[in-house]
Amino acid sequence: MTRFAYKGRTRSGQAVEGVVQAESEAAAAGELRKEGYIVTSLKVAKEPTQLFQKKLKLKAKHLALFCRQFAIMLGTGLTLVKSLELLEQQAAEPAFGQVLQTIRLDVASGTGFTKSLEKHRQVFPNVFVHLVEAGEVTGSLPEIFDRLAIYYEREDELRKKITEALMYPGIISAVSLLMVLVLLFVVLPMLVRNFAGFGVEVPAITMTVLNARDWMLTNWYIVIGIIVAIVFGLRYYLSTKQGSLVRDTIKLSLPVVGEMQKMVVFSRFCRTLSLLLSSGIAMVPTLEIVERLMDNVVIKRAMGAATVGVERGQGISVPLGEHKVFPTMLVQMVAVGEETGNLETVLVQLADYYDREVNYTVASFTKLLEPVVMLVLAVVVLFILMSVYLPMMQMVTAI
Repeated sequence: MTRFAYKGRTRSGQAVEGVVQAESEAAAAGELRKEGYIVTSLKVAKEPTQLFQKKLKLKAKHLALFCRQFAIMLGTGLTLVKSLELLEQQAAEPAFGQVLQTIRLDVASGTGFTKSLEKHRQVFPNVFVHLVEAGEVTGSLPEIFDRLAIYYEREDELRKKITEALMYPGIISAVSLLMVLVLLFVVLPMLVRNFAGFGVEVPAITMTVLNARDWMLTNWYIVIGIIVAIVFGLRYYLSTKQGSLVRDTIKLSLPVVGEMQKMVVFSRFCRTLSLLLSSGIAMVPTLEIVERLMDNVVIKRAMGAATVGVERGQGISVPLGEHKVFPTMLVQMVAVGEETGNLETVLVQLADYYDREVNYTVASFTKLLEPVVMLVLAVVVLFILMSVYLPMMQMVTAI
């Protein structure tokens, strides 16, 4: 397939332009005529440079809105091609509109919807593509998009709660850092000059602070070099298998943050598993999809081992129970769901439970983080203030 850039007008006279994929220029012109376009320019499109090209990645809230609109359009009886055309026109980002146009033209030329989506894996997540595939096979695309809309709405809600929990400590830290910089570069040098005029000896703690500041300013390239080396060294180590394992193990072991991380992962695990199973996808492919969606290496490895156990006919609860990373309650509830044949319902209930636990953990984390941040910043500010007030006390004593 060759990409052709075109310009033209609709039958109503509106100017249009874009890119179409076709086997030849004649085939591209034919596809555009079928769409009702009067082509004025058609030539092979230049491939965009990949060096500074920004990758298109949709957030959960954008995917939720897209799925909700798609479900409504398909539910009202619009064809797939017409729905894609309307969504293309409503796309907030031109890049996403271009992706939808490519998908629409592929579908209009006879390519399957799922096959068209698979060409844009960098835009649409695995769970999205596989669920659409299930909906296309069973003829239930409106229901699938409705479920996906609910799924991504929950994902967006969860991310917002975590962001809100971290916002207040972040603001406090930024303001406190600004205050420390003002003390270091404005207040302290001014006071030291005044004290020197009165013949007051500057205390050792004040000189230590000033010398440290002056050394960092003089040798700024060394400081930046050390910071860059540490950052890139950590990034390289964490990109390795061993580094990823160590990082994710530490994440899960932290007192409050670790619990919050587990709740988020298990909520996503249960909701995604329920969504895939209720859409008619078999257990083993479902577990493989969920495994690919897991960000934590420790849980990803456990999921891989659980998939092998399911392939051996052990069910899902038994292999999950062999890994301590999965809570006992989750394993027991999954076992009950398997025995009663209501696994999808049980998984939804578990996901709702972990969502509530995330809310509680986030609230606890915020309450714990605020005094810790304040205490650390108080120690730093106290150290700076001591370096300011000690010369003042000495000056008063000398007078």
